[in-house]
Amino acid sequence: MILSYFDNPTVLVISAIVMIIALIFHNVLQSWVASRYGDNNPRFAGFMRFDPQQQLEPIGVLLLFLLGFGWPKAIPTNSRNYRGRGNQEALVWYAGPLAYLLVAFCSMLVGTLIVAAGGNVALYQGFLVAASYAVLHAVINLFPVYPLDGAKAALAWGNADVRRLVQQVASWGLIGFIVVFMVLSYTGIIGRLQGFFLGVFQSVIGLIPGL
Repeated sequence: MILSYFDNPTVLVISAIVMIIALIFHNVLQSWVASRYGDNNPRFAGFMRFDPQQQLEPIGVLLLFLLGFGWPKAIPTNSRNYRGRGNQEALVWYAGPLAYLLVAFCSMLVGTLIVAAGGNVALYQGFLVAASYAVLHAVINLFPVYPLDGAKAALAWGNADVRRLVQQVASWGLIGFIVVFMVLSYTGIIGRLQGFFLGVFQSVIGLIPGL
């Protein structure tokens, strides 16, 4: 959880700011993709603006600080505005995890640049922690567990069997959600995926001369 860094104000502040930006950017990118495919509902509702009051869900932000995972408000979409048997709408929802990955990469890059320039190590740690949380959000949102982005995408592009599975898990409510992610966490699946993306980012950044 972000508040676990209460004894390190630099890491706390940087990771908090970056993750708030990540939650907002999640909605902005989804809204932009929706607009590109002809669904202007998110744009008309104001979800293409970097407006914290419009974008942020108070409970989601609170749990981000307390548990390390949060969420913004859900953007409004209309499935009738998309073509391609739900593929276009699925791309709108998958833009959410992509947004978190982009924020994570930028955060890691900024931290690496700071260290390369001889800056404060605490600043680097703050951006690295933020990158780790952003990747965690991306990974979790890839899973088809409602109401995550992965589930909404699966409902859009999936066949009857896929939709039935997603709806069955959703029918279990909060308990089903918690059980699924306890299994994913204890089996190390989430951690391995998180480490994979962070490793890829580190490798890409390492290709930049001087870093």
